[in-house]
Amino acid sequence: MSHHKLTTDEGMLIGRDHWDVPVRVELRAYLAFGRRMDARLRRLVAKWEHSASPAARAIAARSNNARRKHP
Repeated sequence: MSHHKLTTDEGMLIGRDHWDVPVRVELRAYLAFGRRMDARLRRLVAKWEHSASPAARAIAARSNNARRKHP
């Protein structure tokens, strides 16, 4: 790897050894996993929401409203 600084319009060559290995997962298991992670994230947000800044609460409220409109 070179030692020059990358600018925002430059990229970095990533060799194949850095790619994730493809994994096949049954669709139902994948969807169930996603639902469990969503539920855990909702519980974490509910637990820590009181400590968020007002700006973060406003963003979360907009996100929740959008989610209700487009389930």
